[in-house]
Amino acid sequence: MHTSIANIGSTKKIRIDVEKFDVGNMKDIKQAIEREINNRANNIVLDFSHVKFIDSSGLSVIIATFKKLKSMRGTLRLCGLQSQPLSLLKITQLHKILSIIDNCSKIR
Repeated sequence: MHTSIANIGSTKKIRIDVEKFDVGNMKDIKQAIEREINNRANNIVLDFSHVKFIDSSGLSVIIATFKKLKSMRGTLRLCGLQSQPLSLLKITQLHKILSIIDNCSKIR
């Protein structure tokens, strides 16, 4: 399994448990996220504290999740971003539309 899930109040925290979020595992991670959304989770935090690298496939999962939750009037927040994932979000200007939390322990 590439994810672990925790309930924090009305929020689902989905920890991505891989060092590389890429084409090799994006399908499994995307399915885990979609499963939570289909189970009526509309406030999701993706915990990237274990992720050191994200490629365009991983980025597409983040964007698709953001769009889906936005259409449901839900929220997507990201936490625990390390250097490369955060740089990728800045290069793509996604840091301007995504909610980013520095420390995953601040999630409520």
